[in-house]
Amino acid sequence: MKSLGIFTAPGKPQAHDLARTLAELAARAGLEVHLQEEDAPPPQMGGDGCPISDTIASCDVLVTLSGDGGVLAAARAATQFDTPVWAVDLGRLGFLSAVRPDDIENAFARLMNGEFEIEERMMIEADVFRASAPGQSVGGGIALNDAVVAKSALARILRLSIYAGGELIAAIRADGLVVSTPTGSTAYALSAGGPIVPPHVPLLLVCPICAHTLNQRPFIVGAGETLEVRAEWEGDEVKTSSLDAMLTLDGQIGVSLRPGDTVRVRRAAQITKLLRDPQDTFYGRLRHKMSWGG
Repeated sequence: MKSLGIFTAPGKPQAHDLARTLAELAARAGLEVHLQEEDAPPPQMGGDGCPISDTIASCDVLVTLSGDGGVLAAARAATQFDTPVWAVDLGRLGFLSAVRPDDIENAFARLMNGEFEIEERMMIEADVFRASAPGQSVGGGIALNDAVVAKSALARILRLSIYAGGELIAAIRADGLVVSTPTGSTAYALSAGGPIVPPHVPLLLVCPICAHTLNQRPFIVGAGETLEVRAEWEGDEVKTSSLDAMLTLDGQIGVSLRPGDTVRVRRAAQITKLLRDPQDTFYGRLRHKMSWGG
């Protein structure tokens, strides 16, 4: 390792001091350090508004001093450079983190000794296709956690048609729909009643949000499937020519939807690389974070 990129997320009181500590440790180790602090955003953001600059993302290791949201942004930024992400937990749940802030010096020494392993995480890509522009995506991107189709403002029910491989799976009435990776199964999909999935299991998890029926349940399709979702307003009193709904990726990228749009979701060619302590297993973390005892 020759270079270290450090990203500090906004609004994290510990981030500034931890960033300075890490920068000093890295400089003493002879590493080239690139530090991007919350008060110094890059002059130009990427197309998805990602706050992490290419200079930071292209280092040999990208450190995030943030909650899981910062890790999600880092995943999108780092994947184009094949950079592993080393996440220091400054959030609430920290399912994606590798390091506690009070263990930063010891953890950095272990990082330099090669004691962290690279864990590859599946990503998804989602695109919006408009009837007026057949075959051409009008917006979208990649995500580590999930792609969500949901209403934007009005407290109304959406009618969602879900297809896999061109075949209709279900037509449901709900507030929206979460299409999640295994990594995202502990995020929004969990709140929507979905199961927790180990991150190494390749699949797409489909979870309706507040379905207006008792028999609509979350379901799973293979990672090789291509899902299509079409959304319309439910109810005769609503104009079919309008649709206040949106596709959201990882809660950070948004594409407004129009009537007749098709949202296509599938496994992405890109992957996220997370640096992990080999002793910190998924099931151990789950037991701790969910307070399952033991």
